Amino acid sequence: MRPRLAFLLAPVLILAACSSKPEAASTADEPGLVGRAWESTVNATGKLNPFENHSMKPKEQKQSAPVNYKALTVQVRVEPPAPKLGEHRQIAVIIRLTNKSKRLVQLNFPTTQRIDVTLKNKAGKMIEHWSDDQRFENETGLVAINPGERLEYTANISTRDLSAGEEYIVDGFFPNHDALHGTATVVPVR
Repeated sequence: MRPRLAFLLAPVLILAACSSKPEAASTADEPGLVGRAWESTVNATGKLNPFENHSMKPKEQKQSAPVNYKALTVQVRVEPPAPKLGEHRQIAVIIRLTNKSKRLVQLNFPTTQRIDVTLKNKAGKMIEHWSDDQRFENETGLVAINPGERLEYTANISTRDLSAGEEYIVDGFFPNHDALHGTATVVPVR
């Protein structure tokens, strides 16, 4: 126990010894070790550490430019395009977002959800809504897409409510960005 206590107190005692000045030293107010270390934070302009300058205010964030939706293309693909209902319990919906412009595009999202997928029959009746079975956090997010690059997201949709021979419309979209959506069709077989 004693060696451990000595090991913990040694840095404190050394720091105290280095920062104190002897009684016989000059009467000028000279800083100790900690004071000299703090003073060494003076930068080239002569300003002290930013923590000491109380007049400094945080920089305001720039408002991001409005999203140029014309520069983005959305493609929706279904794998397999004609699923066999006896073999495939799910179909994969792949949503590809491509930046065709020469500038970086940033998309803001209010939650951790990036995509959503709906499956409707020919009459427009909702058969499946992918996000109903998913969990998302209430954390804002930002997705940046460089010029000429693309993002791909995959969502799996159940085939349990599908009927063979009927055509279904798959709509893939980005929540909070109504202009970014695409559709595909799927016709299950027996």
